Amino acid sequence: MKQNEQAVLARDMIQMIRENADNSDILEYLDSFAFSLARGLEDSSVVSWDDLTSICDQRYYSLNNNNPVPLNVELLNQCERSIQKFLPKVRDS
Repeated sequence: MKQNEQAVLARDMIQMIRENADNSDILEYLDSFAFSLARGLEDSSVVSWDDLTSICDQRYYSLNNNNPVPLNVELLNQCERSIQKFLPKVRDS
């Protein structure tokens, strides 16, 4: 997968994690998806898919145990920063 495509996918996934931090079903799906990407892309990743997996996993299990921990925003922000240089540039009209 091309770097810019990975960056767009990661950006959208990060946004979905933020918007659905209280939805365990979506977090479980994103956890599995990020895990698959981490295994498939390995060394050619523009973001740590394992970190995104970890963020979803931690929040998912805490919600399911009725003991929610805050979303790891610091790690999420770090993932977001790592993709910035790979995102397509927005052109002015």
